Amino acid sequence: MSHKRPPTNQGIPSIPEYIDERAALLTPADIEKLRTKLPLLKVRFAAIHAPEFPHLRQQLDLLADFFEDICDGVFPAGSEPVRNQTAFALLYATKEADIIPDIIPEIGYADDSLIARVVLTRHQEVFRKYCRFRKIRWSKSLIAP
Repeated sequence: MSHKRPPTNQGIPSIPEYIDERAALLTPADIEKLRTKLPLLKVRFAAIHAPEFPHLRQQLDLLADFFEDICDGVFPAGSEPVRNQTAFALLYATKEADIIPDIIPEIGYADDSLIARVVLTRHQEVFRKYCRFRKIRWSKSLIAP
């Protein structure tokens, strides 16, 4: 009797699916907790040394400022998925144990960068409007690999 082997990728979501799934699990309490920790996280982001991902700090800064402004009602985000996916990207960047541990030389921030880029790319129009609102120059480098 032969048994069919299941596909090896069964149950492993793509990065966009992973972001959707994890962002949907965030509760209002998670959002509020992130909001209160944001000043400390901004300091942590400023200390990231990832020459292989030169735009990561800029991406995280933009996501953090955007998140803060939508939570404070300064900028109308439009949708809960944008807020939650932004929050997820910020939380993911601060995780000690993520897909690729940050301490691995040269590739440690690859997953953090990818998640930030996916969120920025996916909601590019909202982030472009935000940049115009804040008089920040939108640059393709924000979503560059």
